[in-house]
Amino acid sequence: MKTHRKPLVIAVATALGTLGTLPVQALQITTSPVSFSNSASVTDNEGGSSTSNNNASLGSSSLNQFDSTSGVLTGTTLSLTSTRTTTVTALGSGTSSSKPISKGTGSSAISITGAPGVTYTPTSATVNSQCTGTKAAGCSVPSTSTQVANLAVDANDLNSYVGTSTLSITGTATTLTAEQTASVFPGAESTTHSISAKLSATYTYLLHAAPSFNDLSSMLTLDLDFGTVFLGDVADMDFSIYNLAPVTGSPIDRVGLDLDTFDPFPVPFSFNLSTFYGLASGSNNIYTASMNTSTLGEFKATYHLYFSDEDVGASSSRFSYQDHPLMFQLTLNLSGRVEPIPVPEPGALTLLGIGLLGLPFARRRRR
Repeated sequence: MKTHRKPLVIAVATALGTLGTLPVQALQITTSPVSFSNSASVTDNEGGSSTSNNNASLGSSSLNQFDSTSGVLTGTTLSLTSTRTTTVTALGSGTSSSKPISKGTGSSAISITGAPGVTYTPTSATVNSQCTGTKAAGCSVPSTSTQVANLAVDANDLNSYVGTSTLSITGTATTLTAEQTASVFPGAESTTHSISAKLSATYTYLLHAAPSFNDLSSMLTLDLDFGTVFLGDVADMDFSIYNLAPVTGSPIDRVGLDLDTFDPFPVPFSFNLSTFYGLASGSNNIYTASMNTSTLGEFKATYHLYFSDEDVGASSSRFSYQDHPLMFQLTLNLSGRVEPIPVPEPGALTLLGIGLLGLPFARRRRR
């Protein structure tokens, strides 16, 4: 009986499939930091209590969204960097050469709005400053500190960060206070506290899945030719479906592959196919195509399989055959011919019988 099964191909494909057990590592893109359009400040002069300028607007910042052509977005972290500066200024009078100290303090906190999926409670930061100078010269001394808040976006809101446009994020100095705490110069003294901020996003993603009939390069079409077989023969051929590893050859950085659906089996061909989910990068599944040999004739058929990215991360960043048929559709071209079992002609059978009858005489002659 004739068979088209290829054991070596199965063994190699199975060995390659074990590569998919390696850990998946994600890629990252960090946007260039963008500053808010304003800064805010408050000044407190000597004497009296502190001065505040709460809920001062820092303006807006346009944050670039994640472009889904890069892959499937699996996580987003916003980095809010704020710079706080407290400056003590003293304008002295007189001619004394002594150097008394003038001190001031400032505090502020920033909140942001327009960033979906971010839960952030701003914390106030304090900056102290002091200056020393002669009464005649005076002084102006700034002290600066930087605060960074890394804000993880809730997974349910990742879709808001996918697109080819920008998100408008608004910053507000919820608290902004300055206080001139020590005034010893004969002249005027003050403390100014200012705050500014910038924002960036780090997008974590996986490359899109890549269905293929080949483990080394993209192969979207496969020709399976059963050749010529005889009536009643077994006609099977094995093939593999791969989630192609990245070009670097490493079985990481690619999202899993889903087989969503496939065409009805074309007579007389059939498969042991079933839908699957999350085929890892660099892995493969092995299947068998069969041709029914109970009917004589020459047969041809085209068969399609339809795939998508695994259901992880931002749904709007996933690709599927519906939107990207050239990436997520595999095509099998099937062919084969079934012929009758050959029957020897009567003349050939007669000659064969005569030959068999003559064997004993030939043996006697050898003796």
